[in-house]
Amino acid sequence: MRANGINAASITYDSRDVLSNFANAYKIEFPMLSDAGSKVIRAFGIFNTNIPEGHPMMYGIPWPGDFLIAPDGTVIDKLFLPSYEHRASASQVVLRHFDSAGANSAAIDAGMLKATISLSSDRCFPGQELGVALDVRLEPGWHIYGKPLPSSYQALELTFTSPLIDEQSLELPEPHPVKLEALGETLPVYESSVTAHGKLGIRWSPPMPAPFLKGEMIKPGPYEIKGALRFQACSDKVCEPPQAIEFTLPLTVDGYVPPAPKPKPKP
Repeated sequence: MRANGINAASITYDSRDVLSNFANAYKIEFPMLSDAGSKVIRAFGIFNTNIPEGHPMMYGIPWPGDFLIAPDGTVIDKLFLPSYEHRASASQVVLRHFDSAGANSAAIDAGMLKATISLSSDRCFPGQELGVALDVRLEPGWHIYGKPLPSSYQALELTFTSPLIDEQSLELPEPHPVKLEALGETLPVYESSVTAHGKLGIRWSPPMPAPFLKGEMIKPGPYEIKGALRFQACSDKVCEPPQAIEFTLPLTVDGYVPPAPKPKPKP
């Protein structure tokens, strides 16, 4: 994130001693702010109301998420999820605001169409959300279709397939209607370029049945996320048949981070 001029900081309801111990144990260098009593967490409206009052370990935690804050204090973006098991990733915000290809990208070259598909990171934890970016460039004179579209044509679609994936989405821009004289129809199309962002949710626990994934949590290790970009490219002279170009992106799932060991009492 520092490459984009972003400095990280965290805020939790833990005491300064707990945070200092955690930072020392895991070599964390960014500031970890203590909000004992959750006063700031409440003021920002991110107090987790799913935790019952009096819970011995978790009452006072915020919803999991991130703020992107400008130097003047303006909140540029925020990303929070309504569950403890699913976590947003700061890399999503970086991918969305800094036009980065991300740390994990696949390139497609179909001649008249070139595309880059990116995940915001090549690593994640079980239950984490990653950002998705699609960048499509078309040669002059060519177009591809958007939705809604008659079933005889193929609209632009990006899909991922993996047992790791819990949910996925992509927010494509609105196509514009164009009267295609050769077809005698007015259809929604994209010309020149298309840029879209979305998300990919990684499962907390494996789907059932999943014989290669054992245990209550997704097993740490290297995986592959497979996907396909579907489109139909046409020009004023020719209309290509629908295409589905497959790609693969590597993804490493990291293991659970245990609580930091308690420091030894001073003699």
